[in-house]
Amino acid sequence: MADSIISDVRPTNLAEYESLIGDKDLSRKVFLHTIRDYMPFFDQAVIVRGNDGMGDKGQIVTGYPEGELHGYNEGWGSEVVTGNNVRYTCSRRSSSNTIDADEYNDQPEKDRNSWRLRRDAAFARGFARATVRNIFYGDPATDKNSCRGIFNIIRPDDPVFGERCINAGGATADKQTSIVLIGWDPAYNYLFYPQYGSSTGGFESKPHLQPVRVSKLVNGVGKHYWALETDFRWDIGVAIYDPLTVVRICNIDTTKLSKSNKTTGAPDLIDLLTQAVNMLPDEYKGRCAFYCNDTITGVLRRQINNKDNVLLNIGEVAGRKVTAWDGIPIHKLGSDVIRNADPVLSFA
Repeated sequence: MADSIISDVRPTNLAEYESLIGDKDLSRKVFLHTIRDYMPFFDQAVIVRGNDGMGDKGQIVTGYPEGELHGYNEGWGSEVVTGNNVRYTCSRRSSSNTIDADEYNDQPEKDRNSWRLRRDAAFARGFARATVRNIFYGDPATDKNSCRGIFNIIRPDDPVFGERCINAGGATADKQTSIVLIGWDPAYNYLFYPQYGSSTGGFESKPHLQPVRVSKLVNGVGKHYWALETDFRWDIGVAIYDPLTVVRICNIDTTKLSKSNKTTGAPDLIDLLTQAVNMLPDEYKGRCAFYCNDTITGVLRRQINNKDNVLLNIGEVAGRKVTAWDGIPIHKLGSDVIRNADPVLSFA
């Protein structure tokens, strides 16, 4: 009965997956909670199970059924959404935390488990940062173990997604960044984990209870000690099938940003955000989000003080204070996730 209830819940975000983890699996629960606290990317991102092993197959929509006019006794034909077949793949990221067993045993007995959980949770920040960076920049052409990232899907030179890109006009080599607007949808735009993988969003955590012998070289001399290890793994990819529900603002020159959107030569971030929102179907405004780095959100927060920007304010998503434009959250990621050193992208 419990299994059927869980399968009927069909969680679609990291918070819901975390809620399904029992208290006995405390290591995995704490690790996911730490990732959620640290990485706002997952506050709204949809996560579902893939449909093709380590991948997800579908159709990038290029044409929508429009129906047809008809009179009495004339009837109408059947139509389907048309598009290009594509298969997205997951990436698999793994790591292990090694703790000296003596250090663990030197803790008060009642505190040992919580102490180990804190040490394991410290891995969550780097793990989350690297995972999300790959979700944006992953390129199987340069690393066969990588998923295809958002910025390698929504590109100006892509025959389908190219029309969903806005050129901010930056020209300084290797000093560009991007803002992306995504309308999350469990049917069209989502993160996914393997078809037969973990039921907790593709994430696995396994603390080993028995110590293992570890060997290492110290100044060229072999040394040994006993260690406790915790293994972490996350299989995750991104799939975007509906071009109309995503927009990327490219070529934002980070050398010319200004706290005023009226500074000559500075990227007009307010106008660029307005253009992006205008390209999105109205029905998606309640479930979409902007993603950019802390450099961009820092400039936008300073522009909140500009009384002309009445649509720019501070909102709240999943208990987190966020900058919002026209009611759409702008999630801040680090510049080590969305870079300030991207090349200038060519618009044909």
